[in-house]
Amino acid sequence: MPKRTGRRRRSTHPVHEGTCEKGTTMTKDLKKKAVTAIAGVSALTMALSACGGSGDAAAQQLDKDGKPLVKVMFQSASNQSIATMGTWINGLQEACGCTIEWSEVQDSQWTQQKAATLTGGNPADLSIRAYHPSDAQKYPFFEDLSQHLDQMPNVQAFFAQQPVAKAMVTTPDGKMYTLPRYQGKISKASGQHLFINKTWLDKLGLQVPQTWDELLKVMEAFKTQDPNGNGKADEIPYAMRNISTTDVGWWSPFLFLNSTGISTQFNNSPSRFGGYVDNGTVKNYLVSDQFREVVEFLHTMIEKGYSPKDSLTQESSKYYASLQGADDNKTATVGLAITNTTDAFGTGLMDQYEAIPWPSSAPGVTAVADHSQDEGAFDDYAVAVRAGAPNMDTIIKLINAMYGEDLSVQQRYGTLGDWVTKNGDHTYTVSDKFFKLTANDKNPAFADRFAGWISDDWTIKGDASTERLLATDEVYKDQIAAVGDDYFPVSIVPSDEDATTLSNNSATYLSTALPKAADWMQNGGLDDASWKAYVDGITPMGIEENNQIWQKWLDEAKKKA
Repeated sequence: MPKRTGRRRRSTHPVHEGTCEKGTTMTKDLKKKAVTAIAGVSALTMALSACGGSGDAAAQQLDKDGKPLVKVMFQSASNQSIATMGTWINGLQEACGCTIEWSEVQDSQWTQQKAATLTGGNPADLSIRAYHPSDAQKYPFFEDLSQHLDQMPNVQAFFAQQPVAKAMVTTPDGKMYTLPRYQGKISKASGQHLFINKTWLDKLGLQVPQTWDELLKVMEAFKTQDPNGNGKADEIPYAMRNISTTDVGWWSPFLFLNSTGISTQFNNSPSRFGGYVDNGTVKNYLVSDQFREVVEFLHTMIEKGYSPKDSLTQESSKYYASLQGADDNKTATVGLAITNTTDAFGTGLMDQYEAIPWPSSAPGVTAVADHSQDEGAFDDYAVAVRAGAPNMDTIIKLINAMYGEDLSVQQRYGTLGDWVTKNGDHTYTVSDKFFKLTANDKNPAFADRFAGWISDDWTIKGDASTERLLATDEVYKDQIAAVGDDYFPVSIVPSDEDATTLSNNSATYLSTALPKAADWMQNGGLDDASWKAYVDGITPMGIEENNQIWQKWLDEAKKKA
């Protein structure tokens, strides 16, 4: 699987690390604790030439030379460093100029650091990829950026072209505590797809399966007819990935729900907690007949030996290793798998695989596809600003520069001249050496963590992996169209109170539903009596309440559309 920069999907359920009332004034002791809590963050200070901030002296934070000082924190992956982005920093210097004190917090540290900054009330002046709108609804430490939109024409242009982006960060009371990112039309694709080894199909004279019955026959052939031709019984007809016990992962085998006519949105949405939309009505698939069908189907895969017995508990690394086959990526051993693109199979095998539409669970059933295209392109947590931060006008000017064309592209793909060539007419070409470097676990850009946007009017060439992702998604065009309006828009933003209820309820029923489903998938035993006992047991755990809450916010989001 190609290296990702650890992009975390948009959170629909906030984590509540503590409580704080609106309007609370921080004491010196509290500030001292917050400063101590973030002292472990590795800081890298880079001086840029000065430009004046606005306001009186009390509203300014100055460096030793009297220049406006802005503290910026970036949540980085292990393969990233702001130190590699000098040219981009020079662009910010030209656009705004100030002294920036950079802090980097890696993913492994961020959960603890985030809790400390929220409970201590001391986020950085400006944070990149750090806080969601739900965090700001809970903690009163963030600037309402809606009041500064007139000072950010680049952000206004973004919202004018992509109104859903504005809606997804606008809270129920009309505030805007974060700004989103948009990776462009090239990223408007679901993250996961169903791949089959077409080379094996052709060798065995088989057609692409259209139904589950046909798929099971293909699985039997893959198991028994030595499709890779090495004379060994080493084929894995279906490489099933493990499942979580806390939510439904975006790579989950429960994506086979699409075969039953229930469209998933596993990149991130209420779908990860059981929600789906049926003719405009929110329901929960965990208690649906379709979910039972999927569990029984996946049990058949394991029972017949089409998937390894330890599929549901194996480490993800083992799963991805299986996709690479044997003999140093020369011999395929997997016939069917759910993953993002053919990149996951390695350069030696990727040409053997192609994405296929979801086969129908039965003749006459209209299969659909995962409707996560917007979730693949948008995130709601690119930028957040500390309320009352010094040099606010300078900070706002800095943000506007980040959302400019050249600086957005450089944040995403690397600096001009080094990693990206600007061809003119809003067209850019990303160098092959950028992707070779990132493949070796280094990244000279913010990548999918950037604070900016890629306009649909701009053309990005050379991003072969993302182009393959978009091409793969084309296979599902008709199945996506069959979904119609029955999906959750990314613009759903529940209130803090409702988000807490949703989170508590889903944690309760998922802790029962997912382990039980895993047990049935692994060991069988799912009959009418056990299914009824399961449904009767988890339904009172908050499923109906969550359905009602999501229905309210779905209807509200449709009004904003």
